[in-house]
Amino acid sequence: MKKLFYLALTACLSLPALAQTDASANTFSVKVNGKEWKGKAQRLALPLGLNYIAIAGMSVNPDIQTWVRFVYMDNLKPGTYQIVREADMESKLRSNGMIALVDYTEETGKLGMGFHDGESNEGTVTITKVTDTSIEGTFEAKLKGVYYQKRASAVLTGLGIQNNLEEKAITAAGGGMLVKGDPHEHDNCRKTNKTDEITLTEGTFKVTWNSNQAQKKSK
Repeated sequence: MKKLFYLALTACLSLPALAQTDASANTFSVKVNGKEWKGKAQRLALPLGLNYIAIAGMSVNPDIQTWVRFVYMDNLKPGTYQIVREADMESKLRSNGMIALVDYTEETGKLGMGFHDGESNEGTVTITKVTDTSIEGTFEAKLKGVYYQKRASAVLTGLGIQNNLEEKAITAAGGGMLVKGDPHEHDNCRKTNKTDEITLTEGTFKVTWNSNQAQKKSK
């Protein structure tokens, strides 16, 4: 999935579906292990044959992101959907025609030296309203917590620091989805064996966009 969406994102940067939304009308908030967090909300839609839309809240210094993603065969409709693991997405999509994923990432060391991520696992996402130019909803999730650490060679050489600074600047400006094809994409880092659980509660999102940026519905 990561490679698929990253390649599609790279190939489609000029598409209207990637244009940034009206920030004044957008909100994203959630409690992470009981602590309230709010991020700059944005939306990404890609034409992949299947329908794909992601809504995310993002903040910088430290970098924190929460992603809510939908892959579906038909039109996106209001309703409550079970969150699935990324490893199960293909089978669940075939049987249900719709999947939801929720992921989290938090920078634990300056300049991307470490990350504490939550991989999509279980819970629900409720779409309360969706139109050609907006989507809003709520979510609750329990994620598999994993940790990433900067590779020793990258620390010694300073490799990736400039890229990290550039990504922070773009994310702060509202374009974070244009520099990450996946919420767990951490350059020059390795996943460690340490695991735990991340609980997301009282999650809400609302994103609007201009009519000329509207995602085309499946026929």
